[in-house]
Amino acid sequence: MRLARIAVCLGLVLMAFDAKAQGEPLADTPPPTDLGFLVGETLTYGLKWGFISVGQCMVSTGWIEEGGRKLLRIEARTRSNKALSSIYPVDDVVESVVDAVTFRPVRFTRNLKEGRKRYHDETTFDFGTMTADWRSFIKDRRRGFSLEHDSRDLLTFMYYMRRFPVAEKAKSQYRVMADDKLYDLTVESFSSEFVELETYGKVESIKMEPTAAFEGLFVRKGRMFLWVSTDERRVLTKAEVETPFANVHIQLEGVSGPGCDRWVR
Repeated sequence: MRLARIAVCLGLVLMAFDAKAQGEPLADTPPPTDLGFLVGETLTYGLKWGFISVGQCMVSTGWIEEGGRKLLRIEARTRSNKALSSIYPVDDVVESVVDAVTFRPVRFTRNLKEGRKRYHDETTFDFGTMTADWRSFIKDRRRGFSLEHDSRDLLTFMYYMRRFPVAEKAKSQYRVMADDKLYDLTVESFSSEFVELETYGKVESIKMEPTAAFEGLFVRKGRMFLWVSTDERRVLTKAEVETPFANVHIQLEGVSGPGCDRWVR
C-alpha cells in the first residue's frame, strides 16, 4: 500500500453527512463565506506503520487567481521521514483547483514520487461540455470521459462535504472521480467516541468506515476506520488501516491557520 493512498483518504470521513443539502449556488455569485472550513487552514498528520513512524502528511487550502478568476486550491502532501527515506523515499503531492462558487473542480493533479516510481497526471474539467480530459505526463497518454452534474474528484468532494453536519449510525453512497472514471463510494458511520490526541487531549469523534472499489485509496485486503470530530471543523482526528502485514495509524498532530477555536489557540 502506498503512502499516497493514505494521504488522499485523510479527509474521507468528512463525508457522512446530511445528503439532502446538495444544492448548487449560481455560477455568477461571489465565493461563499461559509465553505464549512476556513481557507488558509493546514492540517498536519503523523503516519505510523505499526509502531514505527514513517512520515507526515499536510493538507492545506488557499486562494489563487487564474485567468481573472479567484479559485480555491486544496493540497495534500505526504513525505517520508528520514528513516524511511533512506530505503524508500516518498514525496507525494495531490492538488485540486476548485471553483469555490459551484465547488466543482477545475483540475486535479497528482505528482507522486515513491522510491523509483513516478506518477504525474492531471485531469481538467469542462462542465460546459460535461467532459473531462485525463493526461499522464510520464507515459504521454490522454483519455477523455463524460462528467455528471455533480462530478468531483475525491479531494474536492471531501472538502465540499465539510459544510454538512455529521450523522451518527448512517450509511450514505456517493459518486467520485478517480483516474478517468466515476465510482461509487459508501461511507458508514457509527457512534461517537473520544480520541486521545497528544496536542489536544480527548476529542469527541464519530467513527466511520469508507469502502470503494477503485485503486488509489484503499488496500485491496483489510479495512479502514476513520474518526472525525463532532465540532464545526469536522476534522479527521484519527485513522487506522488494517492490512495483512501491519496496521497503519494516522493521527492529527496540529491545526494552523485562521480561527479562534480550540484547534488554533
